[in-house]
Parts: sequence; C-alpha cells; structure tokens
Amino acid sequence: MVARVESTNGPNRLVDRLVHHGEVASFRDLCERVLTSKTRYLVLDLDRTTHLGRDLGQDLGWELCAYQGYGSEHFETIEDRQESGRFLLDWAHPRKTARYLAQSLRIWAYPGVYYGFWGKAAARVDWLRRRGFRHFVSDPVRAAQRVPQLTLLRHLETTPDDVLRRLALQIWARYQPDQVIDRADLDWVRSRWPQVEVVLSSASPKPTVEVAGEALGVDHMHYSTLDHINSGEAKIERLRELCARVGDPEVEIVGISDTSRGEDHCWAQHFTRVVDINSPTPFPAIVSSDSPLLEVHSATLLSKHERARRAAGDAAYLDPRREKLAPPQKKVELTREDLERRVGWVLRRVNALATAPSQITGDIAYRLALLQEASTSFVRA
Repeated sequence: MVARVESTNGPNRLVDRLVHHGEVASFRDLCERVLTSKTRYLVLDLDRTTHLGRDLGQDLGWELCAYQGYGSEHFETIEDRQESGRFLLDWAHPRKTARYLAQSLRIWAYPGVYYGFWGKAAARVDWLRRRGFRHFVSDPVRAAQRVPQLTLLRHLETTPDDVLRRLALQIWARYQPDQVIDRADLDWVRSRWPQVEVVLSSASPKPTVEVAGEALGVDHMHYSTLDHINSGEAKIERLRELCARVGDPEVEIVGISDTSRGEDHCWAQHFTRVVDINSPTPFPAIVSSDSPLLEVHSATLLSKHERARRAAGDAAYLDPRREKLAPPQKKVELTREDLERRVGWVLRRVNALATAPSQITGDIAYRLALLQEASTSFVRA
C-alpha cells in the first residue's frame, strides 16, 4: 500500500505514482492492479468506458429521431441498418426519409452547430479554443456539451418510457462486440473483493443507464435528468449521497473512465486511484494538494471483438478506430521522484498561475489547460 501523501506548500502537487500499463490482458487483470482489500467503491463511467468508441446515450437520440421520423412500423423494418452517430436513410421511401430528416434537423440543427463550433472546432483550432476559454472561463469543449445534453433530455421526454427502454435495449444488443467490460467481469470483482460496491455513473439519460446497469449487474446507477446533468463535479455530488466519507483515508474509491474530452478529470480530486482506459485524454499527474489521490493508471483494454480476433491469431486484431480514439500506449511506471524530474517545472508553473483561484480569468484557465496537457505529453514520452 502506498503511503498517503501530505499537502505541499503549493495549491497543487504531483501524484505518488503513475502507471501506463499499455495493453492489459483483461479488465480483471487491470482490477488486480488497482483494487485492494480497502477498496469500498468502484466507480465506472458508461459509454466509451464499457464500449470501445460508443456513446450509447447519444445513440439513443439518433435512434429516437429515426423511430419518430419513420414511424414505429417502418422503423422496425429498417432499424438493423442504424449505425452509431449516423442518419438512417431509406431512399426507397423518399417521403418518409424527407420527413425524418426534416424532424431531425429541426431538433438538432442548432445544438449540432453550437457544439460543432465550440466543441469540435475549438478542440482543433488554437485561436478559437483560446477564445472559448475567454467566453466560458473554462474548457469550451466541456462547456459546449451542455446544449446537446439538454436537447437530448428534452427530446426523450416526448416519448413513453417503455419505447425508450426498448430502443436502449436494441442499442445495447447491437454493440456487444464493442464491449470492454461485461457482467461476468463485475461478478468476478465481487467474488475477489466482496466489500466492493460497483457504481455506474454516467452523463447519459436514464433509459440508457438503467439498461446498462441491469445488464452489467451494478449496485448503484447515477444518470442525467433535466433537473440534474450527471457530469463533472455533479457525479461527485451524487456519490456523496451514497458515501458521505468521500476523501476519508479509510475509504478507498477507485474510478475507471475513458474520461472522454476530460469530463471525469475532476475524479482525481476526490478518489484514491483513477484509471483511464482507451482514452485520448488521460488523467493528469497534477492534482490539488488536499486531494486523496495516490495513483493514476492508464491502460488499453480490448473489446470482445478484438479479443476474439487476437485469439484467432489475427496480427491486426486492434480496431482501426484506435488510431483516432486512443492509440495503444507503451508501458511506463513512474514514482513521484520520476515525475518531479520530468514535469516538476510544469507543476511550478501551474502553482504560480493557480495561487488565487477566485481570480482565474479565461486566459489563465487556457494557460493552465495547456500546462496540464504538456504534463501528460511529457509523462507519456
């Protein structure tokens, strides 16, 4: 067991240990490396954490547009053509297709343009990203997510719960080959560490999270509603309802997430260990000085389809999407002293900028984000 760190003189510090495991044989093997006899809660994100490259909540929105646009009877005849994040086009029935497209655009045109500008474009164009930080005084990509999230939740309220559940079940079944974590894995975790309670905490809507939680057999499920968007620090608020002793040295909490777009980076301020899997935006090695975090882990976990291809002897078993989503990592293990040599200068700059949190402007937030990203790059080098 790694000794718990003490606060430093600065507002931020380096973690005690950082491990990039590279490709890990299985989720169970990863758990052997990060769970202990003191671990009480295992917190899992959904979407790209349980499935390689899939946003199940977003897919429910696409599915609902097709269901409403084509009508339930016609949708049932073409639903097997649905692809993740794509329009479902049936050119053999142009009038139905036109009605479906018109309805979808009416609902999603503004949210799509808004997120395309402040989310996707700002993530790629530096001057726009800086402008976004000035506008939101935070990461524009995460701030811009709120508009499509609210749009999706409002749209779901137009449909009966039983229909949404059926659509969510179809999505879950469709993407089984992309699953990274399944029910047998979590049953094994409980047999190995009986004290552990598994929490599924996602920004996805209730139908998606309930179907996933039941399929995985988790102990607790947290999801988004119009009254509560379950993302970022809101996930911690929900967890506190379950465990009032978050941060208590005697309560170990391990969080596993793809932390896509950095959404779950705040976990590092509250948990004992954090693990990013198949992630393009891994957890940083710099946390606040009063954080209970001991270790940061990062791993490449294979999907069911990739594992089957590897077992069949296919040398090119890795999914081609990984080059864009999360390229495989080399194995690296660093102590706090190793991190100090590599990124100590980054920590000092972060502390120099973050000494007065109430005075942080958009420009300072932008510079802090760049420094955190630099620390990640130097650690991985």
